[in-house]
Amino acid sequence: MKRRLGEQETICAIATPSGNAGIGVIRISGKEVFTIVAPLYRGRGEFTDFVSHTAHCAEVIDPSTQDIVDEAIFLVMRAPHSYTGENVVEIQSHGSTFLLEKIVSLVLKQGARLAAPGEFTRRAFLSGKMDLAQAEAVMELISSRSSTHHQWALSQLKGQLSKKIVSLQEGLVPVIAQIEASIDFSEEEIPLLSPETMSQQIAEVLQAVSAMLADYEFGRQIREGYTVVIVGRPNVGKSSLLNLFLKEDRAIVTPFPGTTRDLLQETIHLDGLSIRLIDTAGYRQTEHPIEQEGVRRGEAAQKDADLTLWLLDAGEILAKEDLKLAEVLQFSRKIIVLNKVDLPRKLEIDSIPGNPTAEHFLSLSVKTGEGFMALRNRIKAELLGCDEKEAPAIGLLRHKKALEAAEKSLEHALASVKQGLSMEFPAIDLREAVDALGEITGETTVDEILDEIFDQFCIGK
Repeated sequence: MKRRLGEQETICAIATPSGNAGIGVIRISGKEVFTIVAPLYRGRGEFTDFVSHTAHCAEVIDPSTQDIVDEAIFLVMRAPHSYTGENVVEIQSHGSTFLLEKIVSLVLKQGARLAAPGEFTRRAFLSGKMDLAQAEAVMELISSRSSTHHQWALSQLKGQLSKKIVSLQEGLVPVIAQIEASIDFSEEEIPLLSPETMSQQIAEVLQAVSAMLADYEFGRQIREGYTVVIVGRPNVGKSSLLNLFLKEDRAIVTPFPGTTRDLLQETIHLDGLSIRLIDTAGYRQTEHPIEQEGVRRGEAAQKDADLTLWLLDAGEILAKEDLKLAEVLQFSRKIIVLNKVDLPRKLEIDSIPGNPTAEHFLSLSVKTGEGFMALRNRIKAELLGCDEKEAPAIGLLRHKKALEAAEKSLEHALASVKQGLSMEFPAIDLREAVDALGEITGETTVDEILDEIFDQFCIGK
């Protein structure tokens, strides 16, 4: 991948979040970094002579006035042993927003330019320090919202996906090479793999690609988190359950129906899973337009949810609203929660429509906390399945589209071989499959795609 105009320039940016802090970091990268930073350095030794991976405590000065700006640590990393693969200096100063911006302005005056979003990581990719899938994993680490997301992103950064993609490509290259050799040197009667052997090798790669695609939804849920919606008629304890999960009075709880009229959404972390928990308005027939809109929004949220918690009042017999809601939830993935089990039991399980089995129920008292840990465990089991799943290979839509393109090409190639068509047809399809796989690691990715990816990064990374 060729560097574009401007990618040879020395760049700088604040690498720490905005706002005052104890320490702030300014990152500078490029061929001329040492001559640019040297005028700002006042300390022991000649700055341009420092060896790689050393730290130096010194004063930061304004070259034009020689005034002291701050005391800081200058970290020196020489190419190619740096994050970007270029010469890099990081200035760790006090974290005042004013100070950081002042130092950046001084660096810019010496000839650097302000980095674009993600430009440091883009340079790491262009320098071969990481492939594109690993570069995207950097952003996933920065934005990770749970321990599961963090571990998945870390495995991607270490090359889990990249290794699988290379393995798939390596499974196709020998087949392509032999096919193309037989085409180019047809007069020399090069021995060709039998159609059965060729079909088997293509089918093995196709099966692996399809398996990776099958895990996409799980990967997406790890990245974006799961959505769990709490539904039920008024006053069955929905808002109280939300408060119990949050361990605070987030939702207003009263004995009056219709207290919750809009969706209340909060993020919780359950044993490493990020869950968007939604409390909905009480489900009932009403003439009040605001309550009607609340019920409509609740129904819409429930349709898009990964899991629904249907609360019933165990201290009362089924109401008409419960029966109506049973129809709405007929085909939903749900846990039926019998709340208020601390009160005398009046609800008969046999009266619930749909003949749900015992495994669909869970008894709970939001008031006393009885059954709450069992509910947490059941939610996790429902979201992940009975067994802990292996980390998915993909979770980004871009990767999914590339694998789908590879899958389609492999299917065409396999059909061509089985039908005994000319070898030119599977050769083209197999080469397209290899290129599609290469889009994931950046081997065959165009600049427009790179712009779209790295523009999502923060400045300074």
